[in-house]
This record gives sequence, structure tokens and C-alpha cells, in this order.
Amino acid sequence: MAATATASTHSPAVLTMPRPQRSRRQPPRSSMALPYARAASPARRRDNSSGTSLPDDALAGIFARLPHAADVVRCAATCARWRRVVATSAAPLSPPPPFGRFLPHLAVGVFHLPKAGPTTTRTQPRFLATATAASSGLLGRRGRRSIGSFFDGAAAAAFDGSRPVSSRGGRLVLELRREIRAGSVTLCVCNPMTGDAAMLPPLSGDDTPADYYGCALLTGDDLHPTTSRRRGAEFFRLLLVYTSRRGGGFTALRCYSSDTGRWGPEARSAVSVTTKELRDIGGAAVRRGVAFWPLDNGALGVRLDGDDPDLGIMDAHLLPYDCSHEWLKTRLLGVSPDGRLFLVYLGIRGGIHTLMAKMSYFDIPDDEDGGFHNGRKESSSDEEAIPTHQMKMDYRDLATLKLRWIGDKSGLVLFTMGGRGGHDGAHVLSLQEGTVEKLADEGHSWGSAVGFEMDWAAYLSSMAHDPRN
Repeated sequence: MAATATASTHSPAVLTMPRPQRSRRQPPRSSMALPYARAASPARRRDNSSGTSLPDDALAGIFARLPHAADVVRCAATCARWRRVVATSAAPLSPPPPFGRFLPHLAVGVFHLPKAGPTTTRTQPRFLATATAASSGLLGRRGRRSIGSFFDGAAAAAFDGSRPVSSRGGRLVLELRREIRAGSVTLCVCNPMTGDAAMLPPLSGDDTPADYYGCALLTGDDLHPTTSRRRGAEFFRLLLVYTSRRGGGFTALRCYSSDTGRWGPEARSAVSVTTKELRDIGGAAVRRGVAFWPLDNGALGVRLDGDDPDLGIMDAHLLPYDCSHEWLKTRLLGVSPDGRLFLVYLGIRGGIHTLMAKMSYFDIPDDEDGGFHNGRKESSSDEEAIPTHQMKMDYRDLATLKLRWIGDKSGLVLFTMGGRGGHDGAHVLSLQEGTVEKLADEGHSWGSAVGFEMDWAAYLSSMAHDPRN
């Protein structure tokens, strides 16, 4: 379905190193730790101090052609200079290769509001690190910190009263305080690990979503996987699904593009989404440039026309489920490492009463449009069960279970529970390992909450900076 309506309204720093010295004298002390703990032999010291005569950009070009990510990390462990080249050139070394498995260490924590409901004007989303991220010191000091602490100066205050909306690919989407901007919605797309932030133009008047909305963040790798490097690592598009204030309140779609710096026109969706579904719709899974949200009776898929500069042409379709899943709060959509769209939902395994995750895969042909235009697709009968033996529970515990977020690269599922069953709090389930980590004793009372994954550039940089790797 194609539809249009009325339109709405830096390069990284390069470090300069001294010319290679052939002297055996100890080089100046560096703030970056050497990659070896024991004292190096004279021959090794000569190798570390002189290294190759190739300039940094040539080295980065060689590293970019290595067949495996592990090879890049091994190069970073060779010497301080090579580690610096990998760390400062991480973005050109991305996008990542196919992993073939989830990487749980890509997920570093959760951004959340301390409680549901209205917040004060000074309340900011809080960040809670996973145990692995906290022990590595990857995000600075341990403990909880506000979103503003990741940014410098006056920018930190801009997040007062904000709430996390979505997170994907190393970026976090925040809605800035509505009460300050009455009658409008202002979104911010930021990267807390780099301090970069893009404030989007507000949607106001008739362009404002009537109430709840779903949000999908797409990168150049999603839309143009073979040409995304030419767009730059900063490129993104933000797709919204919501109820329009025009024409009796139809389901609308609208997209923002970072390269134009503006919102496209409002488009009418061929698939209607109820207010109840929008209230719990959350973030989207993205497969081959198509954003998918879980609804009551199927998955809403929306594909952008990547060549449309006005961002007004979109296709919407419903992929029905082959079984009934009545509770939006207990299921999410994700994409497997081999590129399959799946529905994950939590329940209790009978008899032993342990929490179990099930992954039900969709049958989508891999043609040029990713099977998107080939009619309605039933989900396949292929299901994968993942028991979590450490979580014994009762059926009554499921009443408070809420799935919050899933990491498409880490395979971590964030969920919260309440009640008195002994499992109240915030947890992350690893689909790769079948294990559960408890993040906090609270969580059921949280307001908006989303997990956060590093992008590939940040992951390479963190691996290169840590000599233990």
C-alpha cells in the first residue's frame, strides 16, 4: 500500500604519535596500558616502539579487510599503537560481519524511569549496568547514573523529565517532557557512549500523535546494507506508528531522516492498530529494512521506500500468527543471528514449574523484498524452547510478568515481575545461554524501560582499549 498526505511541518579526532624510534630507551609513559602484564624482552620492546612504518590510515584499511572480528581484536592486542588504531577507527571497521550467534556482551544495561506515571520536571531516566559491564568499568563508575551524566554541559539538563522510548543499534530514543512542550512531541536520538545527540523537530498541532505510539529505529545497514558506509555511521531513520488527529483518527505512519533533518508526510496505514495495542507496542524488530511490531492477531510490518526523498511512501502488511497470543506484555518480536523473524514469549513449563521462553519463527521467503509483498505469511510450526532452571515459579507469578525489550544482537530479553513469588524485580534472560541475571530488586514499579546495546564500533573500541582482550 502506497500512501501520502500533507507534509508536516564529524569526523573522529586523529591522534598523532611520535615518529618511530630505534633507540632502546623506554618510550614516554602513556595513559593507555601496555597489552602485556609481564616485562617484555629487548627484542619485543624494539618491536613495540618501532612497529610498522605504515601510517595509521593504511593500517586501518588493512584491518578493515580482515575476514573475522576476532582477527581485528588480536591485532589490537599486538601493541599499543595498533590498539589505538583499532579504537579510533572502529566506525570504518563496521558494519559487523554475520556472527552466527547472539553476543550477550553487547548489551551493557538498562535505561528506565524509577516509577510509572507522571514524573517531576527534574527526573531523568536512570541507567543500570549489567554485571559484566559494571565489572569491566566500560561505562565509568559503578552504580546507577542519570542519562544526563553521559553528556557534557547544558546538554545534560535537556533530559529532565524525559522518558526512554526505544533503543537499538547503539542509539537510545527519548521523548522529551511533554508538559513543557504542551500539545507536541519532541524526540531525541542519542548515543550515551559517545555523547552524540540529535534533537528532532517537534511534532505539534495536528501532526502530534493522539496518544501512544510505536517507534522503530533503522540504520543505513538496515536500508542499504551494501552502500551504508557511504551514508556514514551517523545516518538513521525513525519510523512512528500512531493514531492520527486527522480524519477520524486513522492509524498513521510517519518517518524522520537524519540526512534531511525533517519529518516526512503523514501516511495512512493499511493495517489498523487499536489504542490498546499502541499502549504496549514498544520498540520494533527490524529485518531487511522492514520494521515489525507485535499486535494481538499478527505482526505489523512496515517497509520504507529507501529511494523516496520525501519519506512519504510506505508499505504496511500484517503477518498473522498461527496460534493465539493474547497478552502483549508477555511477548516480543526479535531477529535471530541467521536473519529469521521470531516471536518470543514466556510461560511456565508444566510439572517442574520453571520459567520457559519459546521462540516461534515466521516463514518469510528471502526474495528481493524479503517476502514482504508475497501475501499473508503464516508463522511456521518450528519452535525452540529455552528453559531457565534457576527460576522456579507459580502460575500466579505470570500475572505480573512484563517483557520490556529484546536486543537484536545480544539476544537478551529484559522483563520485570512483581508480587511475592520470590522473583520480583528486573531480570535479563539470555536466549544464547538460557540463563537469567537479576538486575534489581524493583522493576515492576518502573515506568518506561529499555535495554541498551553497544553498536559494533563501540564494541570494537571497547575490546581494543581493554588489554585483557
